[in-house]
Amino acid sequence: MAGLNPRFAFTAGSLSADSSAPVAAPSRFVVERSLDVPLDGLRVLLAESGGVAVGDPVTLDLGDEDGLERVFTGSVAELRPRLGGCQLVCVGTLLSLVELRVASFYQQQSAGDVVRDLIGQAALEAGQIEDGVTLARYAFERRQGAHTQLRRLAERLGFSLFSDREGKVNFRGVGAAASLGSGGVGGALGAAAGAAGALGLGGAGSLAYGKHLLAAEAMLQPALARQVTVGGESPMSGQGEDKSFWLTATDSAYEDSAGSGDEWLITDPAARTKDMAGRFAAGYAAGFARRAAAIRLSVLGMPALELGDAMSASDAPEAGLNASGTITALRHRFGERDGFVTELTLATEPQP
Repeated sequence: MAGLNPRFAFTAGSLSADSSAPVAAPSRFVVERSLDVPLDGLRVLLAESGGVAVGDPVTLDLGDEDGLERVFTGSVAELRPRLGGCQLVCVGTLLSLVELRVASFYQQQSAGDVVRDLIGQAALEAGQIEDGVTLARYAFERRQGAHTQLRRLAERLGFSLFSDREGKVNFRGVGAAASLGSGGVGGALGAAAGAAGALGLGGAGSLAYGKHLLAAEAMLQPALARQVTVGGESPMSGQGEDKSFWLTATDSAYEDSAGSGDEWLITDPAARTKDMAGRFAAGYAAGFARRAAAIRLSVLGMPALELGDAMSASDAPEAGLNASGTITALRHRFGERDGFVTELTLATEPQP
């Protein structure tokens, strides 16, 4: 957690500024990142443009006298010069994946292998990529960006597609959905515990009322109780892979489901086997569970927090604010008026 003397280090192209040498006089930084938004964002207020150009690489580190942590990696998308200064609008590294349009076909490759190939074509660096499932056949078309199609694949598996603080691309299950990935629950919880230790929070990470929290509010609503049923259009699992182009007269024989409640039927041609239909159903159900409720917390600057980390709030007088969840959104504000404040959103889905 940032101390009473917050510090920064910022680079944009040839411009390099920090708290001890504030070249171009940066006065405000706002970082916004979310699992539900394709691109990370950064807005910077400068006293002058400082020679920065559109397309320049950008990094921002925040912290205090005890050290700095990377909070944003990306590039300059817009310059907005005005009398008395200049605003930079920067976007995260996934822009390359959003703009990538290719026609690709994959056969008997894991979902992770598909993601790694497209990350390479976008000239990006891979972070934590989970293999998920083996796809008998999977195709990408040029009419849509690669990010849109990878996001669709992630939704099928209950995974999240996002860039981390270093700009590396991650494709994995977070929160309760971590148990759906090839890495299992242990790896996800271990990483979260490591992040909590770096923050000095201990355990799985708890933000306590009267110690860490500046503000807190919750949005609580009934969970979306649905039995998700997924079916394709192929009897491959009953007749063999060489019959995968057949249509079936008995849909229920090649469907599978997950969850409970009213049925939500999804027809997905990528679900070429009953096992694949069951895996996709579990993925869709995990995605629905994460949207049930959320808690928004404000704390003194915590630059080491990462999307997908496990976190909890405790000791608040309102019981509805004391819950555990997964960080699905982060916002860092740093400036003369704000000091250094971090706002985070926890999806309070049931943990496995």
